[in-house]
Amino acid sequence: MIDRPDATLLLEAMAATLTDKVMPELSGGAQHQARIVANLCHIVARDLADDATDTAAALTALLGTEGSLDDLAAVLDHRLAAGELLDEALPLLLADAARRAEIAKPGYTDDAS
Repeated sequence: MIDRPDATLLLEAMAATLTDKVMPELSGGAQHQARIVANLCHIVARDLADDATDTAAALTALLGTEGSLDDLAAVLDHRLAAGELLDEALPLLLADAARRAEIAKPGYTDDAS
């Protein structure tokens, strides 16, 4: 559930590199295109951060406790290791596995029927 560095951090680093290093070396249309790509990186990073918030909210509801995504994942790990919440956590874990599979190989989870 937690990848380091996560996609949000990577996108923010890409945007910063484009803005701070690449754009000053460009002019005209190329500089404008780099600015657009940096902006898109920020937009996607924001959307991914929203997804992380959704994951944290789902874990909060499942576990009945609040905390950071890292803390919630640790609590879930301990509860699963203790044999608790196996059935309740399965849909969340399957959705996370499907999300990761789509990132690694787009189309992998498409229904073959």
